[in-house]
Amino acid sequence: MECTPPFLRLSPDIRRQIYEWVGLADYHPHFFRLNGQETEFFGLLISCKIIYHEASTLLYSRNRFIIRYTSPHSLAPLRSLTSRSLASLTSLRVILNEASCHQPEDGNHSYCCHLLRVYPYDGQTYCSHAHGDLHQAPATLSVSSTKDMLAEWTDAATYMSAHVNPRALEIKLVCDVQEDDVEAAQLAVAPLKLLSPLANCHVRLCRKTNSQLQQIADAAVKHARGITQTAPDALTKPCLSSSTAPLASHLLKLPQELRLRILEYTDLVTPWNEVTWSRQGRTSRKYSLCRVGCEYGASCPPEVHNGCQFVECWTIGCFCRLQHSAASDSCRCWAAPTDLFLICRTLYLDAQVVFFSQNRFVVHDYDSSSPSDVPNHEELSPRQYPFDRFAVSEFLRDVVPQGCLDMFRSLEVVFPPYNWEVWPQDDSPAQKDWLATVDWAKDKLNLRGLTLRVVMADVSDWGAPDDRVDMTAEQGRAIIEAYHRIITPLRLWGQPNSSSDTVLARFCANLVEPSKHTYSIEDPFWEEERSRVFEDQLKEKVERLVRGDELWEEQSGLPEPPRGLWKYAFRRDA
Repeated sequence: MECTPPFLRLSPDIRRQIYEWVGLADYHPHFFRLNGQETEFFGLLISCKIIYHEASTLLYSRNRFIIRYTSPHSLAPLRSLTSRSLASLTSLRVILNEASCHQPEDGNHSYCCHLLRVYPYDGQTYCSHAHGDLHQAPATLSVSSTKDMLAEWTDAATYMSAHVNPRALEIKLVCDVQEDDVEAAQLAVAPLKLLSPLANCHVRLCRKTNSQLQQIADAAVKHARGITQTAPDALTKPCLSSSTAPLASHLLKLPQELRLRILEYTDLVTPWNEVTWSRQGRTSRKYSLCRVGCEYGASCPPEVHNGCQFVECWTIGCFCRLQHSAASDSCRCWAAPTDLFLICRTLYLDAQVVFFSQNRFVVHDYDSSSPSDVPNHEELSPRQYPFDRFAVSEFLRDVVPQGCLDMFRSLEVVFPPYNWEVWPQDDSPAQKDWLATVDWAKDKLNLRGLTLRVVMADVSDWGAPDDRVDMTAEQGRAIIEAYHRIITPLRLWGQPNSSSDTVLARFCANLVEPSKHTYSIEDPFWEEERSRVFEDQLKEKVERLVRGDELWEEQSGLPEPPRGLWKYAFRRDA
């Protein structure tokens, strides 16, 4: 009589609990590398066929697996998995080529992924120095090893397709190719067709954003999930999907009033009805969203919390379409919906109306990601305002189409805490250009429907710079005078004049007292109250200056218009 081992005499439920206790599964999925990672329970898996079947089913169904191509035959572990293991597999990440960080949950370089998303320039610098030995050069078909890699991936996917349960499998594919190598990108995603329809799919094809590669990634994900029949290899040049043609024809049959209402439910209106633009963002993308507390795990105001889901997607790895040529339903990050501007001229004009009239625009004179940051003053020789134009001048004249200026309803201009010597003087090019811009725009803006706010930001509470800590009374007065130089020209918009009776609907100013962080304070509690009183008086003075006494009196009792979300982020960082 055959003797049954004691372990197998236990009930299946008890055996399952034991499997979980030894690490085969947990409440949170574990990450296992198929490329030779040692496990403590390997002996259990090879103890007998019955235990292997039970344990492997639990292992491959409850955990996430990663395989990385490093050299020929690196993907062989996929072909070594049994049909039962593949049928149980629910999560697989395939890293064919990694040119920059992408997987924060994998441990040692998650910080870079996060830094790259929040501070693109610092993140790229940090990654190139700290992780240069971890990343590869972008793949290209001009190198024979790339062809071998893609051929091995195709063979592995062909083998898997005969055994996996695709509707239960999620695949994350990373293959960073050169920006101009469209064929390599198409070959990288082609094996996904063998595995469709997948439960979910995430694809990254380039560490940088590229519209053509982005379209291939989008099409590959949709095709792999069974959402569309459009194959990614059909996309050989940037173009709009043919599916937009029926959409356009139906929309154009509607009155403009209905078209505008429909477009208000698209990404033309941002999650917080706010769009940010700054000098530091103009080289990466034209418009962006401010990031508030949730990104760092901190709390954010309940009234803005709903929008937090549209600025963060790094929890499964960096498949963010704002940072890379990638496609994933986990990335809900807002980006300007350029496709809606490209369908036809009529919808282009409608999209402009919705975008510029339904959002509040916040223009930072230096860096929107860190409003207290300023250029390195020591590098300015001689010390002077570091730009030829204010950011708001550049924004109004060069960024916004002239025909859209009269669509603005809310505009906020933010200046960082420049050094007292750096603020522009009357004869500086930026100040002269600002005077010309105010005069140029007065007939192009719809002042009667525009709310304007000017903010002079405070320094970060992490540590005030030396020029604020050791500020003299004379230096403080110089900064206040600079405030007045910038704001005084706005009287042309805020008060009736001989050429026009049209004036701003609202004007608000929030100006920080420059000397509030000096160390000469004997009683900080008294000084805080004194600074608050001083700032209130300064606010009233400049608002009266712009609006005139009569208009200021009419609106002085009205509640303040909402401020930009950057203030929440600023408090978080401070």
